[in-house]
Amino acid sequence: MVLAILGVLGALAFADLSELRGRYRMNAAARQFASEVEGCRVRAISENREYALVLLESDSSPLDGDWRSNHGRYEIRSGDGLRNSSSWEPITDGVVDLHNGPNAWTGVSIEPWEPIAGPVNYSMPDSIVFSPRGYLLNTPTDFTDGVIRVVFRNKAAGHPEGRVVRIDMGGGAMIAATE
Repeated sequence: MVLAILGVLGALAFADLSELRGRYRMNAAARQFASEVEGCRVRAISENREYALVLLESDSSPLDGDWRSNHGRYEIRSGDGLRNSSSWEPITDGVVDLHNGPNAWTGVSIEPWEPIAGPVNYSMPDSIVFSPRGYLLNTPTDFTDGVIRVVFRNKAAGHPEGRVVRIDMGGGAMIAATE
């Protein structure tokens, strides 16, 4: 009888720890993304160049509950549109892939984002582009209620759980629970 009770308590504790581990990973991935946004802004100002955070891949089914099928990828690039350069170079260690590699966060996905046109005359869709002055060059249509939203999901949770990173026109990033 005692062993059965311990077994049930152990199973409950494991399930609860699994969800907590998923929440920790989701929060860490959202903090990392917000930090990358702020880093792009600082680099743009300090180097007098444009920086872009390009959203490359999202999870087509972020709420399916399969923590092994997580997806999400973004890349940081630098450009020099002020000098009429049309090439954007990825920075060293500028690729973050939530599914593979050193930045993997098992059980965490990026939700599909609303269409982001990017700045006019740049032909960089799904990009958040910072000017050398630190504000975003994206078109006003890229902002819903004054922000661009990127949502991270905890696929290990038994219920929809997420964090949203809100990027405002001035280039600031803020993390909140999903709306």
